[in-house]
Amino acid sequence: MTPDAPQPMYRVRHHYRYVYTAPICNVRQRLVMIPPAHHADQMVVSFDLAVRGTSGRLLIDWQTDQFGNRVCRVEAETVEHALDFEAWFSVCRGASVAEPTLTADEGRAYLSFTGLTAPDERITDAARTIQAQTPRQREQAELALQWAASSIAYQVGVTSTHTPAAMALHLGQGVCQDYAHIMLSLLRVIGIPARYVSGHLLGEGAPHAWVEVLLYDPERNGFELLAYDPTHRRVTNLSYITVAVGRDFADVSGTSGVFSGAALGKLHWTKHAERIEPATSQEASEVAA
Repeated sequence: MTPDAPQPMYRVRHHYRYVYTAPICNVRQRLVMIPPAHHADQMVVSFDLAVRGTSGRLLIDWQTDQFGNRVCRVEAETVEHALDFEAWFSVCRGASVAEPTLTADEGRAYLSFTGLTAPDERITDAARTIQAQTPRQREQAELALQWAASSIAYQVGVTSTHTPAAMALHLGQGVCQDYAHIMLSLLRVIGIPARYVSGHLLGEGAPHAWVEVLLYDPERNGFELLAYDPTHRRVTNLSYITVAVGRDFADVSGTSGVFSGAALGKLHWTKHAERIEPATSQEASEVAA
């Protein structure tokens, strides 16, 4: 991209609404709805978060977690009926600001299995087959993409965000987080660090999940990032907007929390992502400054 070329710009609105059957109190909520300032070639231009439906003391605290994600912790004294979290942000792609490079030790954190990515015999056998085909990690990652993409059929309602990769594989059906967990499990058996990515894909109504493969470069003592979408069997493109990364879904859940009170809560959500007028590199630099 030339210095004066316009950079693709995107705007996202993401809304969570909890409706309760009775008043609640002592609400503690963790939100991962807005991307960090920079991720690869993506830069946040602006963002905002609205919290509605509370009364009494309200605390909003922005933090950065161990994976570099932007986390908002909300504490509310009382909620009478409904609690709304509405996030807006805009990002540009192709930003000239470099993401901090992961070290070898940081990359190794993405080699560890989790409850959602523990392998079964089928995944282990597939990993051995891929390793026998080629010693090159980039080619192994591409074969892992193809295997994961073919491993299950896309079907909503069969699995949940708590379903491990091996169970989704056993069921033979799942959605984007299942494809991502299966690919992560396979890559980690092979010995390639990889991380779960949560975000948005233009044209889809729900948040999306994909995988970032970390290929170690000893000369840089850092990693090259390769992003793959096993749900759609492809390398990602400019239509993918990253919100957060982690070892699996549990690290990047958009909303989670606790409250006190004898009430039941139901979550409703909406999301809209769109491309907007591009910013020039000069405008993006002014925002970054």
